[in-house]
Formats: sequence, structure tokens, C-alpha cells
Amino acid sequence: MKLMIVESPNKTKKIKAILGDGWDVAASVGHFRDLPPKELGVSADFALTYEYTERGKATIDALKPRVARAEMVYIATDPDREGEAIAWHLVEVFKLKKYQRVTFDAITEAVIRRALESPRQLDMNLVRAQAARRAEDRLLGWKVSPLLGRQTGVAGLSAGRVQSVAVRLVVDRQTEIDAFRATKHFGVEAVFEEEKWKAQWDTSPHLAEGQQYIVDRELPNRVAQCKEFTVTASETRPSAQSPKPAFTTSTMLQAGSVSLGFAPEETAALAQKLFEQGLITYHRTDSQNLSAEAIADIRSFAERTSLPLPKEPRRWNSKDNAQEAHEAIRPTHLEQKGAGEDEHQRQLYDMIWKRAVASQLADAEYSVTMLRLTSTS
Repeated sequence: MKLMIVESPNKTKKIKAILGDGWDVAASVGHFRDLPPKELGVSADFALTYEYTERGKATIDALKPRVARAEMVYIATDPDREGEAIAWHLVEVFKLKKYQRVTFDAITEAVIRRALESPRQLDMNLVRAQAARRAEDRLLGWKVSPLLGRQTGVAGLSAGRVQSVAVRLVVDRQTEIDAFRATKHFGVEAVFEEEKWKAQWDTSPHLAEGQQYIVDRELPNRVAQCKEFTVTASETRPSAQSPKPAFTTSTMLQAGSVSLGFAPEETAALAQKLFEQGLITYHRTDSQNLSAEAIADIRSFAERTSLPLPKEPRRWNSKDNAQEAHEAIRPTHLEQKGAGEDEHQRQLYDMIWKRAVASQLADAEYSVTMLRLTSTS
């Protein structure tokens, strides 16, 4: 019997159905060891002290007999530094000599089978990165958190590597706001055909050298009295707009808030459910690019459904410090539409599906007409 250990118990049933006979699939239920909640847990030489989480000991006790009878343990925790750290803790706790580390960014048969064909050992760089993150959280925030709670009167508030920097950014921005001095200036807008189109007053001929705005109200008031206009120039030119890239984690959370009205926490939880159902690829990524396989699928789908395509597949430049171990978020099967267990999941899935497909389509084309108007009235 082979044993595969994943993070979430919600994945085990689907993965077991894919793997079939001869396999056992169990879950670590996320992190089962962490730094102690009532001690710093980081020594002067930056060594970390770990202990079981509240439910961690029970999880390990339940896994012990399944690990003992396994001829090989495949550790398939999530393909990020947190997942790698959990994999390392599993190896340490069970003192595993024979194990294989496998990762997959979609719960589909093809992806899982492909992962099993190329197992590896632990990536200690990722393990150390996660340990450094936890140490940094403690060193930057652990002693500050109780003080923060007392000063705000809100129990449970925490500070850390993210919160501490965020507070600094907020303070810097507030300092800029306090130092800002408003400039009252004026402009004029003409509205035509019941607001079907508008024209802006060109103030540049009336500005003195070095002046940015019209600050005297008299001239704008006179301009606002104009009622009759003459078209003195007209130019029509084509305009194109490229599609946006497929979602990263951050752009998905933003779109979930703006387009669907979901809080970021809800969007993240919905994406986790969609991933566990095998409907989307791994949802924690900084990459805007899709895999070559995904691009080929989308282009084939577009050709079958008469959607316009550019000559070459689209690629986006990486942002500085982007963690692009995984491709952008996309549906695992383009033919699946309206997928999800409830309405909110279906709304998010639909948004992910449309964004991923649109990212590889041709530019939208427009005809833009610019008019120059004059008035003497």
C-alpha cells in the first residue's frame, strides 16, 4: 500500500478516486507543528523551537499506523513554502527514510499522474524560507502584540512582519496627507446629446509659464456661458485594448471585491474550495502567465468557438520579486462552465474562466473620434 499525504482532508476523496486501488490518501490538516504560543520560540542563534498545535498531536497519532504500513510515503502538501515546511515536519516527526515529495497545482488525473512520474526530495531552500518567515514574525511582532492589544483595547490583535510594515506605510501616507495643501482650480465641461459625449475646455492657452491650473474664477465663468460651438477639426483613428492577464492571487482578490462584492477572506476561501474540487489550478501565485499546455488549450477552444486570436500567444513580463513557481489561476477544464458547489463558487469560477480565456484572445478594436470645438458665443 502506498500512502499519499496532502494538507486538506477535503482533497483526499477526490485524489483517492484518481489513484485507485493500492493507495491510501490522508491529510496533515495543514500545519500540525508551530512555534510555541506562549514563548518566543526563537533562540539567540535563530534556532526555532517547535511544538504540536492544538490538534496536531491527534493528527499525527492518527497518521502513525497508516505511515507504518505504507511501503512508500508520497508527501503531496501544497506546492509553496508552507507546504514544503509541512512536508519537512512530516519527515522529521516520522523519521522518514523512504519518502517521495510530489507537487501538483491542479487536482486532475493527468496532473497528478505527471507529478508521480517526477518525484523529488525536500527543497530545503523553501523550508528555510518558511522558517525565516516565522522567525521574522516573532522577532518583529511577538513582544509588540500584547502591547498593541492593551493600547487599542482589542484582544487578539497581532503584529508581525506584515502588520508592522503596514503600519509604517499607513503612517507615511498619513504624513503625506497632512502635508498636502489643496489648490482650488477651475475647468469647464460641455455636455452634448443628453450626456452621450462631452468636451473638456482646453486651458493650456490661458496658463502662464509654470502655471498648472486656472485659479481665477472669472474666465471659466465666461467660458461656461458658451452655448454654440463649431467643429474646427476632426480626427478618427483606430484604438486597440489588450486583454488583462489571467488572475494572480492579488488580482483575483481585488476582482472578487470589486466585481462580486466578496471580502478578500471569502474570495480566498472560495478559491480554496474550487481548487480542492479540481476545478482551478493552484490559487496562490504571483505569475500572470499560463503554462504552454493551458495556452494551447485556450487557443484550440477559441478556434472551435470562432473567438479572435492574436498571431502569437500572449506573455507578460514578470514583476520584480514575483514568486512565479506556479502559473496564473485558470480553470483546469475549459469545457466546464458554471462549475462550483454553490452560487458564490460559481460566480468566482465564472470570473476566473472568463479572465483566463480572454487573456489569450485578440485585442478589442475601437474607432475613436476626436473633435476640436471653438465657440465665440
